[in-house]
Amino acid sequence: MRYAGVLRGFLLLLLVLVQPAWGSDKKGIALRDSDGTRINSLNVAWHYNWRPASDVASLSGCFVPMIWGKQDQVKSLIASGKGRPPGDRDVLLLYNEPDFARQANRSVEDVLAEWPAMSKLAARVSSPAAGRPFGPWMKAFMSGARRHNLKVDFLAVHWYGAPDSKRFLAFVDRAWHEYGLPIWITEFAMADYKAVKYQTRNRFDPGDAIRFMADVLPELDRRPYVERYAWLGTYSEKESLRASLLFDAKGQMTDVGRAYARLRPSGKCKLH
Repeated sequence: MRYAGVLRGFLLLLLVLVQPAWGSDKKGIALRDSDGTRINSLNVAWHYNWRPASDVASLSGCFVPMIWGKQDQVKSLIASGKGRPPGDRDVLLLYNEPDFARQANRSVEDVLAEWPAMSKLAARVSSPAAGRPFGPWMKAFMSGARRHNLKVDFLAVHWYGAPDSKRFLAFVDRAWHEYGLPIWITEFAMADYKAVKYQTRNRFDPGDAIRFMADVLPELDRRPYVERYAWLGTYSEKESLRASLLFDAKGQMTDVGRAYARLRPSGKCKLH
């Protein structure tokens, strides 16, 4: 069975490598990269790193800044009056999973109060990228934003789960129908949460991630309301994410990384 899984993964990778590879200006990467070589290798159109400034100056032209959303960071930015951070001059991502205690961890009321100042920092601003896009935090924020006529130009969402293409695409379509905003999938990857819950080995293998990518990336490109998407590129030691990593602990590209680089290549985000 183990060898059958390896063979299946190899065949899926081979399929990716020989198929026609149409480009996509939507494809990006969520990744911290000190010298830009990993971003350079992925043939993406844009990148971000959860921070206001790019790690690599020569990649700043294809970089999208983010204000992560901790209270002290937001207060300092508003008080400084320095305007929007460097990077894409038109777009700003705001608040990383404010509904999660281990992430930005902000109340709906505080974020709504800060929003008028934050939304002036760029021509287009994202919604908060809630960990649960259909949960009570996000629904309360969007309701408040509509009630107070606050500026929200597109919806930032995250998704992690089993390599079920239909379920993932249904999630994307639901987000569009529920909120009626263009969509940026600013983090997504294959994940096995049973490995976390039960302390077991990840049920999925890299072949599953490659198949999932090959299924969903063309579908995301076909949907006009999906403006951009970014696979989670940062290395993680979490067993739940092991099979979907683009790079290993030494920074070497995995088979999944090679597949992502080949699928829908843009190559606009290059070192120069």
